[in-house]
Amino acid sequence: MTGDWLREARARLRERFEPGCWLALVVRAIEPRTDPTLGERTPAHFLVGAWSPGDDGRCARLPEFAAIASPDATRALRELFVHLPADATVHLTDEEHADPALLARMVLVCDGHLEPYQRDALEAFERAARAKLERTLAERYTDRDSGFLRFRDRLPRG
Repeated sequence: MTGDWLREARARLRERFEPGCWLALVVRAIEPRTDPTLGERTPAHFLVGAWSPGDDGRCARLPEFAAIASPDATRALRELFVHLPADATVHLTDEEHADPALLARMVLVCDGHLEPYQRDALEAFERAARAKLERTLAERYTDRDSGFLRFRDRLPRG
């Protein structure tokens, strides 16, 4: 990307998913904080990842890459585009359509340069994302069938 990378990136972003587009997620995973022991301020960190378009129009389950970026969303977007092919068009999606916990796990497994605070914060982020998924599954999907429950309630107990 040239010096005007943001203009180039905007030209490659697509508001709606279309065939041939990469699907990408940029999510804030670590809040800025001040280290209580050292007094040092650490910036926000974002996870970025992207799924390549398959020949059949579907994206694979696993992204092509996952990375961590800081200190802000603009830098995270730049990190995303560094990893993409130069001519790739991109549709940014949200956590409803891509798995942020998967990106966190990939960075935790693959990035040997994480500081201890980053590792701890990413593990907490992953746990929170998995817990949110569990709540969503419990709310959205159930084996409870009201007809069966009425039938079961009429059965003699014994």
